[in-house]
Amino acid sequence: MDEVSSLDQHTLGVYRAILFHKEHDPERLAKLLSCTTEQVTEALDLLTRLSLLAPSRDTPGRMRAVNPSLGLKVLLQREERELASRQQRIEQNRAALAALAAEYTASGRSGGLDGAEHLDNVDDIRTRLEALAESCTAESLAFHPGKALTEESVEAGRPLNERAMERGVRFRTIYLDSVAGDRVTRAHAQWMAERGSEIRTSPTLPMRLLIVDTAAAVVAGLPGQARPSALLFSSQPVVLAMRALFEAYWEHASPLDGPGDALPGGLTPQERKLLQLLASGLTDEAVARALGIGVRTERRIVADLMERLGASSRFEAGVQATRREWI
Repeated sequence: MDEVSSLDQHTLGVYRAILFHKEHDPERLAKLLSCTTEQVTEALDLLTRLSLLAPSRDTPGRMRAVNPSLGLKVLLQREERELASRQQRIEQNRAALAALAAEYTASGRSGGLDGAEHLDNVDDIRTRLEALAESCTAESLAFHPGKALTEESVEAGRPLNERAMERGVRFRTIYLDSVAGDRVTRAHAQWMAERGSEIRTSPTLPMRLLIVDTAAAVVAGLPGQARPSALLFSSQPVVLAMRALFEAYWEHASPLDGPGDALPGGLTPQERKLLQLLASGLTDEAVARALGIGVRTERRIVADLMERLGASSRFEAGVQATRREWI
């Protein structure tokens, strides 16, 4: 059944003029109501479809106003029919989607691990993440390493986050320290924090991780992945192990915009981690990738640390940092 528009003040004005003034001519109605003939014609058409105007027996070809009490009854009957029709469509759609969801879950592709599903393209990953977000009832834990968030991804995920918050879901998320330099990611983190989520930052994170309740864990961004892919684990021991990993990082992460623990030499957690990574023999490119920053930014931080240490070479900076117990 086709839906019709609701009555607005303009249409009610036309109905009132016909009802009380017995005026039917569109041009005179337009003059009486200070509007255009086209607007009156549109209102007459809507009133007719709503059964508030009926053919006149006294003046063939014209319409008369139906008694408002009868018009109300007709409108209510129409709304009840439309509501019943919408409810039927909703139930049909719900049954169809529930059947598809069950079929999709049953057809999950095995990744060769017990309780693991391999997702090898962006669409599959997004579909599964959306389903997990809607099913979450208690807690959502996440690592957010690597690239900064985009405005499109933030806007797409916001309705899912809002619905989860309304259900009482607790969010705990760890971003890289480098989030401080990205406007979009930082604004989203603050938006989440303002709504009760707990946000912390860490110099590095091992992977992209999402844990939903204790039912599922999604891992992405593992070394050696040439294209977007992820593993979804539903095995309880694996999910609990991932949760233990999250808790270990959470314990040492810094609150968003918080002072954090005082480090020797006034170092930031990011600077200390950078020194540790350099001492392990990683290149500038590898260090920058681990910290989620650009190579130029990494080299600028290195130069600043060398100046603070009074070192003329990276080797000397490492010696001085160890001597001062910075690392």
